[in-house]
Amino acid sequence: MARKVILAAGLSEHIVMDEHADVIGVDRGALTAVRQGIPLRCAIGDFDSINEIEKAEIAAVCEMHTLPSHKDETDSEAAILYALQQGYEEIILYGGLGGRMDHALANLYLLMYRDFPLTLQDEHHIITKHQAGTLIVEKRFTYLSILALEATIISESNVAYPLHKRHIKPGDVYTISNEITADHAEIIIHEGSILLIQCEDINKRCK
Repeated sequence: MARKVILAAGLSEHIVMDEHADVIGVDRGALTAVRQGIPLRCAIGDFDSINEIEKAEIAAVCEMHTLPSHKDETDSEAAILYALQQGYEEIILYGGLGGRMDHALANLYLLMYRDFPLTLQDEHHIITKHQAGTLIVEKRFTYLSILALEATIISESNVAYPLHKRHIKPGDVYTISNEITADHAEIIIHEGSILLIQCEDINKRCK
């Protein structure tokens, strides 16, 4: 089994952590994890969003890797690079989609424009990047959306709006808000690459 790590950038009290994954706290996410009693391998970040008392809470339960506040990488990217150095082969960045929009977009850029084995996830979303091939997508949330990262040809089955060898390109948005009609969907990426987004309906609205 590939070594899996959850980078806890922000946690909800409702999340059930994967028992097969290690957990590394990222900046303030480390404090949230500690207060929820989630065991951490370590914590990493510049920790400029917490005070000295809160830093002591983290240091009491795990090793802290403190980064300079002035650096070229975000805390999330630094945590991903650290996880790769530790030999993790599957990385889930949890809680990096809420809060500030610039942080959320930066984390999406890490998924879109880096060659990282990365998933973005929170209690309402799972976002992954995929190249050409066949995907079996288990139904986790209500909506299933696809966005092209380049000129792409896709087919979708076991969904409310099936597609057969449809050409999509960056900027097309009609492929969002599909729904899986069975226990899984099958997606074939004949050419190109996509973002695959599974999304829950938040306050009866997801788009």
